[in-house]
Amino acid sequence: MYEPKYKISDVLLLEISELEQSKTKLDNAEFPAQTSKELLKKSKAVNMFHLAHMIGVDLTIKDAEKAVEGKKITTNDARGLILNNFRSAMEFVRSDVTRSQLEPDVNMLLHMNKILITEWKEVWEAKLRLDSNEVDSSMDGWVQIRDKSITMFELESKLNEILFWFKTSQGRVHNLIRIGVLFLELVRMAPFSHLNQITIIAIIDLLLYKYGYLTQTFLPIVRELDQHNQENIKIWQKCIEDQDSSNWLERFILNLNAAVKEDKDKILGLVNTSKNTSKQPFLDLNRRQLKILRYLQTIPTVKREDYVQMMDVSTMTAFRDLTDLVEKKLLRVEGRGRGTKYLLLNR
Repeated sequence: MYEPKYKISDVLLLEISELEQSKTKLDNAEFPAQTSKELLKKSKAVNMFHLAHMIGVDLTIKDAEKAVEGKKITTNDARGLILNNFRSAMEFVRSDVTRSQLEPDVNMLLHMNKILITEWKEVWEAKLRLDSNEVDSSMDGWVQIRDKSITMFELESKLNEILFWFKTSQGRVHNLIRIGVLFLELVRMAPFSHLNQITIIAIIDLLLYKYGYLTQTFLPIVRELDQHNQENIKIWQKCIEDQDSSNWLERFILNLNAAVKEDKDKILGLVNTSKNTSKQPFLDLNRRQLKILRYLQTIPTVKREDYVQMMDVSTMTAFRDLTDLVEKKLLRVEGRGRGTKYLLLNR
């Protein structure tokens, strides 16, 4: 019988408590329908933007926005198709999961994998790998740390044991711990023949959404995984070696808590602003400038050429808008020439 090894530290309890408090505040906030729609769209776009970064596709946030609205991403290889499929996976999660009692089992995991490989591989290739060597490492930076000792004869039974623990632990183990443990085990097992990393991300996105951690927080989970990717890999390697999930659970929940706390005040401020009927401009900023300030609360930096695409303006207009924001001490500049980036002053 599978039973994960981890300890409940004071740090872990504190992070869970703080995250739940932030979540409760957001759950109790009254979101105007249009604001909720805009926040959800932005969250999906940021997820697409960061997944593209993780698999090496140079996607702007403007392109990511268009993609979540249905425009296909095209590349000279399969990566564009996979990004389009990930959008379909997000739509599946956000349309079905709240209306069902869906719990992860092998069939559900394979269904998610099938969505992601559609039109790239044959349907029958959405399957558990047969042995340690039968793993496609393309678009997958996590498969390298899998436990190669798990044989084809053990894989499905071990996976079923872990999923059974996940199901039966509900109510006695906090949901974030359950999700964190399953996350680590999926990384350790690398159970799919293709797209392990992206499938695992989609499954964790589903579970965090199902248990309410992405609904009113609008947390783009892929952003967190992208920004902490190398740190996570090191922790996973150590946890897999020690067969102890403690360090990963602390880091996983700490990162989620920090992200939710950082986004909470911005989201609540946006909600309050949307309720305010006053049309007075903030610091005499135009709509484009207000829009980029909102984007930069979610994405780390923006280049002038990104601004041109996002706002559909000339290079000179982009220069004037961004320079004005710098002079008003709302943005700061990093780099020079083509490498110039703009980011919020307090970042």
